[in-house]
Amino acid sequence: MDAKNTAYHWRPAAPADISAIYDIQCVAHTLQPEAHDVLLERLLLCPQGCFVLEKGGVVSGYVLSHPWMRRAPPPIDVRLGALPAEADAWYLHDLALLAETRGSGAGGKVSALLAEQARSAGYETVALVSVNGSRRFWERQGFSVRMDGALAEKLASYGDHAVYMERDLPR
Repeated sequence: MDAKNTAYHWRPAAPADISAIYDIQCVAHTLQPEAHDVLLERLLLCPQGCFVLEKGGVVSGYVLSHPWMRRAPPPIDVRLGALPAEADAWYLHDLALLAETRGSGAGGKVSALLAEQARSAGYETVALVSVNGSRRFWERQGFSVRMDGALAEKLASYGDHAVYMERDLPR
């Protein structure tokens, strides 16, 4: 990572960041955009699992994550209402980075940050749905595919080539 890229840093997201988060997801997920209120709800339900990538005061990426049920990813663009009391995994709902962040190492850093967040909260698994050709990136972060026919049906709203993945966390 060169000096230019070290200026990027992750910080906790705040409700005031939701417009930037919304704008970034409209660029990063043109085929699966979510409503402003859906994104804000994720942030409000689990602020400790939400971060923005910043450089010079400008937000260039975000991650939204929260406790959830393994092998039961919520549909895209649907409000949750509440987090399940019986949650058994930390769910990475969305990671989106603008193109200028490529090569900054930000994706790997936030993956490690979320693994630590999940461990601290008592979870042994981080789960996600890989979209937009990101499977190889997530495999480099320690995730593996855990698909079956039932999951394939649940992932229809995520777009073509969506893959459910999990990462077991060492104790």
